[in-house]
Amino acid sequence: MTRNRIFAAILALTMVFGLMACGIPAASADAAPRTITIGVWWDFYYDSTHESEESDPAYSGSISDQMRFENVKYVEEKYNVKFEYVNLTYAGVKESINTSILAGTPDCDIYLCELAFGIPAAISGLAMDLKTVLPADADVLGDQTILSYLDLGDGKASLMKQVKAENAVEATYPLAFNVEMLEDNNLEDPRELYARGEWTWDKFVEYCQVLTQDTDGDGVTDQYGFDGFAKDVIGQLMLSNGASIASGTTETLSSAATGEVLQFYSDLFNTYNVAAPYEFGDAGDVMRFRYREGKVGFWPGAAWIASTNADYDWDGSVGSTLEFETGYVQWPVGPSGNQETNKGKFTAGSFWMIPNGVEDPELVYEVFEAISNWYHDDVSIRDDKETMWWWYAVTASDEDLQEENFDVMFDLGTREQFDLWDSVNVEMDLESLIRGDMTAAQMQETYRQEYQAGLDAYFG
Repeated sequence: MTRNRIFAAILALTMVFGLMACGIPAASADAAPRTITIGVWWDFYYDSTHESEESDPAYSGSISDQMRFENVKYVEEKYNVKFEYVNLTYAGVKESINTSILAGTPDCDIYLCELAFGIPAAISGLAMDLKTVLPADADVLGDQTILSYLDLGDGKASLMKQVKAENAVEATYPLAFNVEMLEDNNLEDPRELYARGEWTWDKFVEYCQVLTQDTDGDGVTDQYGFDGFAKDVIGQLMLSNGASIASGTTETLSSAATGEVLQFYSDLFNTYNVAAPYEFGDAGDVMRFRYREGKVGFWPGAAWIASTNADYDWDGSVGSTLEFETGYVQWPVGPSGNQETNKGKFTAGSFWMIPNGVEDPELVYEVFEAISNWYHDDVSIRDDKETMWWWYAVTASDEDLQEENFDVMFDLGTREQFDLWDSVNVEMDLESLIRGDMTAAQMQETYRQEYQAGLDAYFG
């Protein structure tokens, strides 16, 4: 950590200890502490059972370790509770959710859920809707700086996720662009267009048309406005158009907004001719990495893709192997989309839920929020740049651009959309769409029943 970061962390700790010393009112301070149990399937740190920072086998002596451990004392004091992570095993968590909650006597006050059983639990009413027990200004329902909830399209807030940079970066695909290529063609920075509400599908096509060129004059196009693996692209276009395919118990492939996505993707190849030639078959790697040649204007970026450009030096420094700077921008807004409400990434990872039937759920939530907020609102400690050096440096060499790229990634990564379209064993013939052999309407009609059957099987 830098000296300033260490100072900030120490100051935060001092504030916590000061609050504790002043005697923050505890819930029923004269009563025996309530134990709040959290069901998980691997070991978590820290909770009230741990005697020291060294209880964590991964203890590194960092200020964050100290803050996490001391935060336990803070939470215990403030709420007059003890809390404990209980490793139920993966199968045990699933079994406990499906039996004890249904019986009205949940084994745990909070559960960590994989989406495969967390989503059905939420939809079937086993998970508590936080909107029914929390005030509207609770963090998870309001600012969402500590916790966010997964929108399942039913208006409920049942599944929570801790907000942090690592979660935001994971499985997030911003629209990457070659900074020098846009500048050389006198194209305005698309981030400025986005800020003005002018970054749309139509504007994106205009940019791609300018960038698609025969650069060596041999009569053959050798530079393209756009490139990308089909599933990466279609997924992000859906998010940018307020569309989905399998975002609930009923398929939405047949919706007008999804039809617009499929048609627009086809048009990039067959009408506008701005997409690089598609490599059919096992094309993922080719389509994801061809931008490295400096002949592509825009492509779906991701942390794991950018990290492959890294020139690692194992003393902690890292740089990019690219000969050009990469910028990140939010995807352009489609005709049925809305810049304010469009999602930024598909849901990944695991979520937390408070089961129906738990005693005093508002207290349980408040304790969990306090546990999660070990950094005491100082997100610069939580998301310390030095802990994510590997990501910042490979996106760009310019530090200001690195920060701007991160802001885009974080924005997209905290606006999640649940959609099972790539998880219910339905394989659409995207090759026919790309070749122009099948229209968007035909694609919708061909696969909508398959998606419905997949959802029926998923939700049981």
